[in-house]
Amino acid sequence: MTVTYFILKHCRYALSFLTRNNPRHDLIVQKFKYAEEYIRQYGFIRLFKNYASALIANNMHSKYEADVGITVIIKNEAPYIREWIEFHKLVGVGKFFIYDNDSTDNVKEILKPYIEAKDVVYTYLPGKKQQMPAYQMSIKQNRHKVKYMAIIDADEFILPLKHKTIIEFIDYLENKIGSKIDAVGINWLIHGFNGHYTKQEGLVCENYKKCDRNAKEYDIQIKTILNPRSVIGINHPHYAIYLPGSKIVSASGDEMTGFCTEPNYDDILIHHYWTKSFEEYQERINKGKADGNKPVKLTYTPEYLSVDEDNSMDEYIKILKEKLKV
Repeated sequence: MTVTYFILKHCRYALSFLTRNNPRHDLIVQKFKYAEEYIRQYGFIRLFKNYASALIANNMHSKYEADVGITVIIKNEAPYIREWIEFHKLVGVGKFFIYDNDSTDNVKEILKPYIEAKDVVYTYLPGKKQQMPAYQMSIKQNRHKVKYMAIIDADEFILPLKHKTIIEFIDYLENKIGSKIDAVGINWLIHGFNGHYTKQEGLVCENYKKCDRNAKEYDIQIKTILNPRSVIGINHPHYAIYLPGSKIVSASGDEMTGFCTEPNYDDILIHHYWTKSFEEYQERINKGKADGNKPVKLTYTPEYLSVDEDNSMDEYIKILKEKLKV
């Protein structure tokens, strides 16, 4: 039994005992379990250092360059990255922190105008298993540049349904629950092949309107929009470790922890264009995942994750075509 294991075991027992009558007992214990995972991976010293850094950052006044920014790690996303950026600019994203993991296409050249305009902060990050290092680097380096930071992938599009921008949705949610929010989990709406075996010309959001609103194993998952100054560390693509007292809620305003919650598509969602065509999904399998895990291998079925039609992106299609000249 290691010293770390011994300490964590007794801390867990003590916490469970002390909070046994607290109505938030399960949430408190679950949050501690996620902190445990972080400690097992990085150790107590790093946790304490990051805690002190977050505590200082959270009490500093910042003049933000943008209300909302996005951190993303990419690999060979040249055909899609402009649509992804231009769409998110339409919903109020003002800063993109892009980490390029060994791309071999011309993605940096495509990003050049955005870099020159200071919309994109570009970082080349070679090597395997760079997803978590990219996220941690962005939290540390960019926590004072944006009020809120979404951590998503380049096949995920955040769409506020009843508000023009993401920050308007967050303001609405804070007013609804009467509290400042440190993080909000947004559910996926996952899209499949849409009957496409081969790569399609045109916009992703136009070619892949079909989805599956009952794919519970996927749709219960969330990605997070967070206050980067309240983050101690991040060791999972879907959630972070926060300062004690941080308010983490679902899109409906209910307190939550972890990366799963009952799907809620009333006010905001993430269109997750997971596969695109079968041909493109095969390419993704070949290039591997940024976290080092093996991608899921799929057999082509035209209707895979494509049984429902969703037209919530339609109002953006014409604008995006004009901007992208497609």
